[in-house]
Amino acid sequence: MNIFLISTIILLLIIIAFQPKIGIYLIAACLPIIGRDINLYGLVIPISDLVALLTLYGFVINLFYRVIFKPKDCIKITWPLFFPFLIFFLMNILSIIFSANPAYSFYYFLRWPFFLYVAYIFVPANVIVDTKTLKNTVVIVFLSAMAVLFSGYLSLIGQDWQNSFFRLKSVYFWGAYPFGDNHNLIAEFLNIGVFFVLVIKEFLKTKRGKRVANIVFFLTALGIILTFSRAGWITLFLQLGIYLFFWTKNDRKKKLSIAMFALLGVVIISPLLWKMSVLQDNNTSSTENRLLLTEIAWNAFKEKPLFGHGSGEFINLVGNNIRFVAKYGAPIDSHGALQKVLAENGILGLISWLFILAYLARFSFLAIKKYYPKVSWVLPFALAALGGIFFQFFNTSYFKGRVWFPLTLFYLAIKFSEQLYVKKNKDSSRLT
Repeated sequence: MNIFLISTIILLLIIIAFQPKIGIYLIAACLPIIGRDINLYGLVIPISDLVALLTLYGFVINLFYRVIFKPKDCIKITWPLFFPFLIFFLMNILSIIFSANPAYSFYYFLRWPFFLYVAYIFVPANVIVDTKTLKNTVVIVFLSAMAVLFSGYLSLIGQDWQNSFFRLKSVYFWGAYPFGDNHNLIAEFLNIGVFFVLVIKEFLKTKRGKRVANIVFFLTALGIILTFSRAGWITLFLQLGIYLFFWTKNDRKKKLSIAMFALLGVVIISPLLWKMSVLQDNNTSSTENRLLLTEIAWNAFKEKPLFGHGSGEFINLVGNNIRFVAKYGAPIDSHGALQKVLAENGILGLISWLFILAYLARFSFLAIKKYYPKVSWVLPFALAALGGIFFQFFNTSYFKGRVWFPLTLFYLAIKFSEQLYVKKNKDSSRLT
């Protein structure tokens, strides 16, 4: 089995080295996959990260080949978001120096934050160099989200809708839950995918196609609601609020129609709202769990406020907390990026992390202000990308490609839009 697996990995590496964009397409296809890991000589590697790693190696091989044999075809290397991430990386290194387990913290830093930037931001930004590759990648991410959505609705079959609590979740397939066994993981990816639907809608030229896209958008939003994920609901309502604010701006008729549809929507989903309230009344242990994790993070910050305990140390802090282990069992990671960074990297690390978020928020706002509504896909694309990031205020995927890869695609879309915008201005100036 290992021989077959190694042969497949080598073959994939060769293919990607010749055509790095194939690796990008595979990354897009594997983004939502969580329950499938590759076990190779004791190493357990998530399939999505394995594909990203092979794409990284393939890109490097392809780059060296061009430098040596085809110097005229060499691409200009770009470093997107380099400065914000560099500051965060420096704060990580400082926290590693003062960590009680520097070797472990350094490994965690390389495995998660550093690998995230190199594999899911740097490589895609240098492989996707034309709008066709970008569009193909966006379509594949959309199809990945639809696979998650279909799996979720399929999971409703066989559930007891009357006498027990039902919710959208991943189906059990081939010995595992391919998209994760937690409803929050389903909601997390659907919060990204729901606005990818509206991006795809702008690619469609027929009215029928756009109507189908609207139906898919509704079904995806409903799917998020049916996960009964608190983080999913908060993120979706925030995304919808921002979208409707810009969409109805300076248009009273749109505002009135949206107000009527919103009222109708509340009436329609009111049974689900009631069911969510009942669920949360009976779900106090989950809330107490998160509060205790926040308390652990705060106490850890007070012990080492400047540089923190070191990257990756949060789960060890939880393991050393007798109250948590006695009540909940095995330690878990922080359900919130802010608490995690504060405990692991201190106040300096938190400031650097907030700087990344502020940079992304400013970049998105300026893009929307400049292009929307003339370039209508800019707004939903921004909300799809930022929705995954916002979700990490409540979840644990803060350093995973499923969250950051869509943001890289948005960054590249704005980069290409800037080129088109400049060209259009030059053409119009020539006419005048």
